[in-house]
Amino acid sequence: MMTRRTLITAALLLGSLAFGSAAHATDLSGYWQGGWNSCNTGHKGPLKADFCRISDTAYQVNFKGRFFKVFPFRYSVVLNVVSDDGQTVRLQGSSYLGRMFGTFYYNATVTNGCFNASYTSCKDSGSFQMTKCCN
Repeated sequence: MMTRRTLITAALLLGSLAFGSAAHATDLSGYWQGGWNSCNTGHKGPLKADFCRISDTAYQVNFKGRFFKVFPFRYSVVLNVVSDDGQTVRLQGSSYLGRMFGTFYYNATVTNGCFNASYTSCKDSGSFQMTKCCN
């Protein structure tokens, strides 16, 4: 049978562990750069992103890049944190890019400053690879 003091100690310990893990959540905020690659068409190009934390479990990500080497594109998506074990962050999200392109779905993993994502839509699938910039 647990004493009242043991119960209070256990509650404080569990509370500090829960607070400690939230306080040490990985912060992905900042600038990232790399490239994208379409598995369907073979097209590829440069890609930059600005990650802005909007809550403990979500980021507003503003992507910009080039298609066919000359056509610029920009769009934003909210990526939700699915898991964060302190070393690897898993993210998911979707964005509607108009009738021509449809809805894109994203699954991403971030480990050691490397962002690797797969995307799918009704017309395309591919990947993003980026690394976090210093500033």
